[in-house]
Amino acid sequence: MTQSPLHQILDYANRANPYPIYEELRKTPVHHEEDGPYVVSTYYEIRSLLHDPRISSDARNLASTAGDPLAESAQEDESALPPSFLRLDPPEHDRLRRMTNRPFGPPHSPHRIDGMRGELQGIVSGLIDGIGDPGRFDLVDQFSYPFPVTVICRLLGIPREDEARFHSWADTIAASLDPDPDGDPTERGKTSRDARMQLGMYLAGLIEERRKNPGNDMLSELATAKGEDGSMTTMELLSTAALLLIAGHETTVNLVTNGMLTLLRNPDVLERLRADPRLAVPIVEELLRFEPPVQLVPQRTTLADIEVRGVTIPKGASLWLVLASG
Repeated sequence: MTQSPLHQILDYANRANPYPIYEELRKTPVHHEEDGPYVVSTYYEIRSLLHDPRISSDARNLASTAGDPLAESAQEDESALPPSFLRLDPPEHDRLRRMTNRPFGPPHSPHRIDGMRGELQGIVSGLIDGIGDPGRFDLVDQFSYPFPVTVICRLLGIPREDEARFHSWADTIAASLDPDPDGDPTERGKTSRDARMQLGMYLAGLIEERRKNPGNDMLSELATAKGEDGSMTTMELLSTAALLLIAGHETTVNLVTNGMLTLLRNPDVLERLRADPRLAVPIVEELLRFEPPVQLVPQRTTLADIEVRGVTIPKGASLWLVLASG
């Protein structure tokens, strides 16, 4: 049986090089999977839909996933924690995003990241020193994964003795977000719920402690903030802290790993970077485009009929945006 385009994209056999599939998919910019979602794969259409108020990210508006293994495997299980602001629409999304941005960086906290420069350099140096044989090592296990998780924990103010527990929870939850049409959704859901429950219980205790004895970390600022948008509830703070931990590190792991692989495949670019480190910022921007750590955005819902390239996507339809194709 011939696999549908979306099944081909999600097939682990194609993960190493999905781009030929994307090229074929772009011949039909709006593809409708039989009894499944609408898949959009071209740049201008994706860009437009990402900013279209008729597209909902709110899980409460999700179309029925009954009988659609693709949607079922991709749907984020948030039963143990409330949905993060990524899964909400304005105005709730905008309020929580503003409140999260304030302690994260400019303009309200301009020195948050820059003030960590020495600590970040120390973490990087320690990881590199621990690699051992420089001729052969596991980039993911020995650098790409531990670096961002450690940084997120330091930003949030997680005690260092608890960082290993966070590594385990983050790994389990992040793995559950990866669409897997051939996996057992029941088992994946149970494993994810257990990890979310443990993470939620831990964070709840930490939030209570930070409200009583705030420090200089982000979690303390979020827990005690009383600005123009009010204060976050405990449940909102739980979901936001979990989002920063999981989404904040997962994309960086993928970017560092795919970026290193891409540079090794393009040694001329790597030599230019070595000769001129000022190229680091534009190279990171280009790597985000060339090998995006987030390949697709699943599970959006149309709130009205929308015409895209001559195809009418009906109200209530499930929509997938293939960012890497665009």
